[in-house]
Amino acid sequence: MSDSARRIKSLKTIRGRDIKLRYTQDNLEDVLINQRQYYDNNGAELTPITSLLLARQVATNNPTTDRMKNAEPRYVSACFGSPSNILGESNFKIIIPYAPGDVSQLEQIKEVRTYVSLSDYLFPKSLLSLTYHGENG
Repeated sequence: MSDSARRIKSLKTIRGRDIKLRYTQDNLEDVLINQRQYYDNNGAELTPITSLLLARQVATNNPTTDRMKNAEPRYVSACFGSPSNILGESNFKIIIPYAPGDVSQLEQIKEVRTYVSLSDYLFPKSLLSLTYHGENG
C-alpha cells in the first residue's frame, strides 16, 4: 500500500448525524429539513456548523417530511483543502435556513466564511472558497 493510500485510509470520514432545522423557504413558509454533519475518525467536525445554524435546530424525534417537494434548499458549498483526498479538496454543504432579506442569512454566511476547522483531515484549516446556491424548485 502506498503512503498516500495509507494516509487516506487512516483519515476516513465517518457520517455523523443529521441536524433537524427550521428552514424558512423563499415563500416564507417554514418546514423541517435535515443538515448532514460529518466528522473525521477522531470525532473532529468537518462540516462548518455555526452558531446561527444551530439557532435553527429543532429538537424532535419525528422524521422530517419533504414538504419542499424535491426542491433544493438554499445553501453554501464550503471548500477546504484535503491533502488525503484524491481531488485535494473537500466540499461541504451548509444549509442557509434564513429567508432572503433576513439579516441572519448574511451573518450565517459570514460565520461559515470565517470558520476554522480542527480536523487533521483538512489543510489549510480555513476555507479555500465559498459558493452560494439559492433555493430552486
